[in-house]
Amino acid sequence: MKKMLLLSLISTILLASCNKDKRELSIKGKWTVDNFGYKEYVNNTLTSTTTAPGDGTALDFQDNGNVVITFTMGPPESYPYKLITDTKVEFDGETYEIRNLTATSVTLFAREDFAPGEYDELSINLKK
Repeated sequence: MKKMLLLSLISTILLASCNKDKRELSIKGKWTVDNFGYKEYVNNTLTSTTTAPGDGTALDFQDNGNVVITFTMGPPESYPYKLITDTKVEFDGETYEIRNLTATSVTLFAREDFAPGEYDELSINLKK
């Protein structure tokens, strides 16, 4: 009888621990630029890498479909944004791949092709 009670208690604890709060991750919310990464490729070979720290610029992806970009200098700018898929967002005429999305960080990645084997990659690393 004690074994059955113990087994029942363990089963209940295991089942309860599996029902954790499963909040859906989303790009929505206010993010601050942590840093920028820029890579240049020529003939499919990396020729230049630059990393710059964030300057306090914030991106606020609002529920109303606008992203408000607040700069440290100058007035804020607002653009409509569209989630193309769970992994792509479009605003200000650019499409960004959403990478490494967690509750506190995300990377927006874009690649611009100029010619075969010649392209630039931009990574904007954001933190909440």
